[in-house]
Amino acid sequence: MSALALTLLGLSAWLAERGSRSVRRASLSRRLPEIAVRAGRRPPTVPTWTVWCVAGSLVGLAVGGAMLAVAGAAAGAVAWRIRGRRRRRIRDAERDDQLVDAVASIAGALRAGRSVPQAISFAADEARPPLADPMRELDRAVQLGVPVDDAVLTWSRELDTDDARLLAGVLGLHRRTGGDLPAVLDEVAGTLRERRGAGREIRALTAQARLSGTILGVLPFGFFAFLWLTSRREIEGAFRSPAGVIAIALGLALEGLAFLWIRHLLAVR
Repeated sequence: MSALALTLLGLSAWLAERGSRSVRRASLSRRLPEIAVRAGRRPPTVPTWTVWCVAGSLVGLAVGGAMLAVAGAAAGAVAWRIRGRRRRRIRDAERDDQLVDAVASIAGALRAGRSVPQAISFAADEARPPLADPMRELDRAVQLGVPVDDAVLTWSRELDTDDARLLAGVLGLHRRTGGDLPAVLDEVAGTLRERRGAGREIRALTAQARLSGTILGVLPFGFFAFLWLTSRREIEGAFRSPAGVIAIALGLALEGLAFLWIRHLLAVR
């Protein structure tokens, strides 16, 4: 039984690594399609969430049989979704940090005597991923003759952040009323830096509360797993009756809802 469990755990780890490698390969293919074509690489045909579900079900099957295999598949899907949301949140935070530098680059280019389209092109050349692609799209739209107001407004809607909407509003207001745009953009950059600093400070001050909420949410699941490993005979008795199965499922569902509610209360906005 231990050999089978180790084999299944090794297989699940191999599948997770293959899924992660497929995601990285797909990301590289989207960034450099011509290199991907020359290398003969194709996007993965198996969705990433499937790999996570299979890995979770194999771990559950190795630990406790078919019942935990289903729970492991569900846990794998939830873990895949949480991982995706976390990666998007990190990418958005990095993009917002880079937007401050982009605003400063536009202000510097305008102060050097360039026009607004030329300043946007300069900021696009200076930008780094993940902001580089949206900035290049904005520069391409302006170079094709789209009015700056419309191009910046569309760009801010695609980014869908307060910082991008603030920059779009400032550029649109300047196009209508005029004024010292470099000085205004310097003020915008300072405001964005203060906002990012305030957000980091709030997250630092609430780190202990968020960690406590995570521990309180995960602790019942860990205690249930501990009882399953140490007192499996008593726990299996609950699975033999419909009332026990309903009670366990209801308890896990309520614990999941409580965990999500705690995370919602402690979210930094």
